[in-house]
This record gives sequence, C-alpha cells and structure tokens, in this order.
Amino acid sequence: MNAMTAQRARLNSTQIFVNRLIQALFLSALCVTVGCTVVPRKYLKEADPSLTLSSLAAAPERYQGRLVVLGAVIVKEEMRGGTLWLHVKNRPLNENYRPHLPPSPSDHEGGWYWIVVKNHHTLPSSYRHWADMTIVGRVIGVGPEGQPLLKLLYARGWGMSSEHDGVWEHSVDENYGPTTPPELIRESDPFQ
Repeated sequence: MNAMTAQRARLNSTQIFVNRLIQALFLSALCVTVGCTVVPRKYLKEADPSLTLSSLAAAPERYQGRLVVLGAVIVKEEMRGGTLWLHVKNRPLNENYRPHLPPSPSDHEGGWYWIVVKNHHTLPSSYRHWADMTIVGRVIGVGPEGQPLLKLLYARGWGMSSEHDGVWEHSVDENYGPTTPPELIRESDPFQ
C-alpha cells in the first residue's frame, strides 16, 4: 500500500504542476492579447512618441491640443478655482514608459511643467506618495513661469512601496450631459 500512496502523491503533485503551468501560460497569452503596458494603447495611438518636454517647452502653442506622454515627479500642488494644479519635474521615459532620472541635473529634459486635474477628488489617495509617474495629458496652454500646461487624462504612479502604486484615468459620465441637443431647441419654444 505504501507504494500505491507514493504513486498517488506523485500523480497529484504532477497534476498540480500541470495546472499551474496552464494558468501561467493562459495569463501570458492574456497579457500578450490585451497588452500589458504602463499606458493604454488608446493613448499611445494618438500621442506623438517623438514629442519631448524640451520641444514642448520651446513652443507650447505649436502643440496646443496635442496628446503627450511624459514622466513626472510631483513637486508642488495648488488649488486654483476648485481645480488641482500639480507642478512637476519631468522624468524622461524609457522604452517601457517608465520614468527615470535625466542623465544630469542640468539636462534639457529635466525641466518643469504644470498639470491640471479637473476631477481631483477621484485621484487615488496614494498619489501624494508617488515617487514617479507616467502621465498622459493634453496640451492646453502655458502655465505659470511660461511652463507648458497639460490637462491630465491618465496617470500611472509608482510609490516607494507597492501599496502606494496606483492608476487614474479621467472619465466623463455621458449620462450627465445635456438632455436636449441644442439643434432641437427652437427659438420660439416657450419652455426654453
């Protein structure tokens, strides 16, 4: 009977190993299919991958309305008219869209810019602990000190520990828009 029990134990451990291997392969295939990236593909398709902070800072008006992907570290935050303004120091991104330090403190990619967060109350509470972040923003103009100003659409933050990591995306609930399209409202409508 001991040989039979040992054989069953080996068979059981082999089945467990095979099940775990199948799960790992499935997760890998899912990652390849869906895409395991720091920045969602919908943003990467629209953003200009060659646009750097130095070119943006040199002529922010030229890039008005453009989508950019940049790295950042939060240096200061301010509330202005109910909107959160983040003053950030640029962190160049590597090929995986992870921020890193510029080669030197005086590097032209080590500049500053501003980020406006409209729905700041929806940011993860851990955002103040983010040591680095990858952001997707739309260029909306020039901020204080002549620095580029972006509206935040997406952020992926890394904290000093994994419990502070987080992701945020600007979302608009289409259910709370105007109920009657303007082209359907007549000037003579008494209920206007």
